Amino acid sequence: MPLRAVLLDLDETLYEPGDSLICTVDRRITAFIAIHTGIPWERADRLRRELWCEFGTTARGLNRLFDVNERDLNRFAVDSVEPELHVTPDPGLAESLRRIRVPCYLFTNATRRYAERVLVTLGVRDLVRGIFDIEFSLFNPKPSPIFYRRVVEALSLPPAEIALVDDNPRNFAPAMALGMRCICVGPGQAPAGVTRVPTFADVPQALGASW
Repeated sequence: MPLRAVLLDLDETLYEPGDSLICTVDRRITAFIAIHTGIPWERADRLRRELWCEFGTTARGLNRLFDVNERDLNRFAVDSVEPELHVTPDPGLAESLRRIRVPCYLFTNATRRYAERVLVTLGVRDLVRGIFDIEFSLFNPKPSPIFYRRVVEALSLPPAEIALVDDNPRNFAPAMALGMRCICVGPGQAPAGVTRVPTFADVPQALGASW
C-alpha cells in the first residue's frame, strides 16, 4: 500500500538527544514534583523517571498517584520553557522534511503550545501538516494504544499507509499492532520489525526503501 502520512515524534527525534531543551523540561518537572510532594530533589528526580517509564508521561503518573492536574504540571514545566534559548533553526532538518513527499504530522506527548514553539524555533513549522498532542490523546500518552487509534481515526487512513518515526523503542509496539511501518531514530538496537537509522537525515531514504 502507498505511504500517505508520516507521524513524527518531537523531542530527541527532530533534535539531538540530550539537548538542553529536554534537560530543562526534565528539571522543571522534578521541581514541580519536589514542590507539590515535599520530597527531596534526588527522590523527586528518581520519581520523575519512574513515572515516565510506567505511565508514558510523568504527568500521567502524578495524576494517577497524587491526583495532580496534568495541565498544572504542563503549564509549570513544559509550556514555561523557552525553546529559543536551547535550539536554533535547523536547515538540515528542514531539507530532510522536504524530502518526505507525503504530509507529516507531529505525534507527541508534549503540549500543543510547546510543540508549536519548538517547531517554529527549529524553522520547520510550515513543513508539518498538523499536531497530535497530549490533549488530543485525552491524556493517554504514547505508548497507550488509545492515542494511536485516535490519530488513525483523525487521518481517515488505513494504518498500513501511515509511518511512525520515533526515538523511543517502546512507542513502536502499538503502531506495529495496527499495521504501521516504523522507523527508530538514534543509536542502539531497534525492536524486531522496526527500521533503525542513525539520524533524522536518514529518514527520507528509509521511508523510500519501505514503500
